[in-house]
Amino acid sequence: MTAFTDTEPGAVFTFTGTEDFFETLYGTPVTATGELCEGLLALGHLADRAVLAVTNAYHRRIYGHRILPSRELEDLVHFGTQRAWILTTRCDEDHDYAWEFKESAANAEQAQAVTLIDVEWLAHEDNAVQSECPACNKPSRSTREAAGPGRYGWGTYHRCRHCDHQWPAAPAYPLRLERGRSWPTTRDGACFACHCLPDLPCTDGCTIGPDPVIGQPLCTKCRAQHSPEVWQQLAAVAYGTATRADSRDEQRDRWLYSEALRGTPPVQAAQAWVQRVTRTAQRAAVRAAATTA
Repeated sequence: MTAFTDTEPGAVFTFTGTEDFFETLYGTPVTATGELCEGLLALGHLADRAVLAVTNAYHRRIYGHRILPSRELEDLVHFGTQRAWILTTRCDEDHDYAWEFKESAANAEQAQAVTLIDVEWLAHEDNAVQSECPACNKPSRSTREAAGPGRYGWGTYHRCRHCDHQWPAAPAYPLRLERGRSWPTTRDGACFACHCLPDLPCTDGCTIGPDPVIGQPLCTKCRAQHSPEVWQQLAAVAYGTATRADSRDEQRDRWLYSEALRGTPPVQAAQAWVQRVTRTAQRAAVRAAATTA
């Protein structure tokens, strides 16, 4: 049988598992399929336990992701896994990919046994700089994108595995000489502190209107989450004052708002945020140095 490295464009070949695009996990060669890693292709017909093992290991090693328990993960071996036979063809230079495959009969010439794993909808947390939970002080080393209180849009959040508290991650940025692109703080007519829109209210009867204290539009629900005194304290520490969105400003707003929900005075929360940003930058620098050493 002809291997990938020896075949010509348009010819059928057989995977050996030693190609550069394969990663060997628990003795099984695995590679991603699709434009955004919608699936994994593993050589051979894997047992259910091996499917879960290589899926978790691939995301952890290649992407720095931790797969989270979810309905999709529970259904992976029953509905998201297919044991098939395939024929692989080497593509020419005009093609977007180096190779492609199609399913075949088991007795077809050069047919190869593979396990196709659908991982497109699996929930995951990214590998991140360690941060301590503000509620119980336990460390977290992973984040995920989520819509949280305090600022319109999605942000990066830590989730404590001990007390289940979520808090905005302090960004860590390498030094850049170029100027970053800026965006408006919210969509027109949206609540500054949540995903609420005039035609998509977060609760029945919720309305959005300008708030004179922070100078931003707020919906009825968000305005009611803090007392007038707390809103004044939030405004005093610059909550909601950024006119162009920067993820550091976004995360700071989310942090101040979230900490106020826990009863932390905004002045104290603002000081803690500065400390977290500094600590995160130091930890990121140490990790970067260890990676390049």
